[in-house]
Amino acid sequence: MAASYLDERLYRWISIANESAERFDFPPGLIEESIQSLKTHLGEAFLTDIFKGTQSLHILGLRGQVLDRWLRGGASVDDHVIQVLDLVSVLAEFKDDPCLGDKLDRLKRNAFWPSQFELAMAQRAKRTIGGAGSVRLSCETKTAVGDFIIELKEGSIACECARLEFGDEEEEQYKLVGDLYQYLDHRLKRTERRCCVKIRIHAPLNPSTFGAAVQCTKTAFSRFNYKGEEASEERQDAKVTIEPLTEQSERIPFRYVNGRVEDVLGTKWVSAQSLCRVNAATDEEATDMYRAGADLGGDEYARVFIAWERRPADLDPYARIRSKIKKKKYQTKAGAGLLGRAIFLESQWNLTLVDADRLGKIVDNEMSNSKNTIVVVIGERCASVHYRPWYRYFISNLGSTFASNKVIHDFLFRLSTYDRDFDPILNQRYRRTWKESAERVRKHEAEWEEKNRRRERDL
Repeated sequence: MAASYLDERLYRWISIANESAERFDFPPGLIEESIQSLKTHLGEAFLTDIFKGTQSLHILGLRGQVLDRWLRGGASVDDHVIQVLDLVSVLAEFKDDPCLGDKLDRLKRNAFWPSQFELAMAQRAKRTIGGAGSVRLSCETKTAVGDFIIELKEGSIACECARLEFGDEEEEQYKLVGDLYQYLDHRLKRTERRCCVKIRIHAPLNPSTFGAAVQCTKTAFSRFNYKGEEASEERQDAKVTIEPLTEQSERIPFRYVNGRVEDVLGTKWVSAQSLCRVNAATDEEATDMYRAGADLGGDEYARVFIAWERRPADLDPYARIRSKIKKKKYQTKAGAGLLGRAIFLESQWNLTLVDADRLGKIVDNEMSNSKNTIVVVIGERCASVHYRPWYRYFISNLGSTFASNKVIHDFLFRLSTYDRDFDPILNQRYRRTWKESAERVRKHEAEWEEKNRRRERDL
């Protein structure tokens, strides 16, 4: 019964994903093979639980809902399809590694992104080490050395990986934002007038300020519904303003730019959403309407803006990187046959906006008193015009003990250019240059805009 249900859900996911296969340059059969591989690696019971999940998908995508969002959220979203196939390519790289099972268990136990980063770095190291050595995963045990190992003729390199995630308090804030949106959804469904809701919290978002914001929202809605005019309520550190939604109302400042959401207007809002009504009974029905060309964005009934204070430590990449290197450089002890350690960090910050000179000095200073640290590699996972995730890197100078090691120099150069030149899903050189792919994306976007114009004319 469970397998039959799962197969039905996966068949629907595959069918929708295949509509975009040509646009993504996926060869025939790749999506089907990848989903079968995913089923083998993660297990039918685990995937069935995802599709039968009753918990609402968080609007901001929390850590524990990554696979839920990609699978249960449907294949109509390009990113969902690309991310799933990228994950499968990483797992397939180590299908014969005896420690893959440990990595999968950790990945499934609410540690998706840290595990994914370890596997992605190990995959790229394996693909670029060439004849200089080999790569194997480390099992998840107390005595394990590194997260994966690079075996060279002169010794082993223990590779320690870490994700520069925001802290638990920051994660709690985004969870509370989702709860706030759910409360607003409940209030807005009982409000006949179109409105613009602005919530400003002049403190970190925590259960106390969340409660104050909810109380302000409740009072402001009562006044707005009664008079139909701008209403405002303020208490403790929270202030809520509700205005009629008009052509002159403030616009959503966020845009999707190069795979990341950016505030293109330079506002102080942390989150903003445009809410529209869709005449559909279920998410699947809405998805089918969208695929059939229905206009799902024409009936905007609310615009919501939320701002709160974020901790300075969570916004300072230099402090976070320094702290993480300090921890990692002492994590693996030098032992027999161990040449040294490499530290791989995943950045949540845009590396093109980081001061490379300042960062380099910080990293060099941390490495100067650690003779066994070979290199620090900082990777940023980005979207690309090739419709693939790729990593942009900052790679430190080699530690003084290894500065003249040509084998390591050459390996790091190949690693740094792999994502630029190779399709990580197919492990083949890209068929198009980045310029050609960018032009192709612009063509796709123009075609999409033309479809939208035709829909508007039809309506």
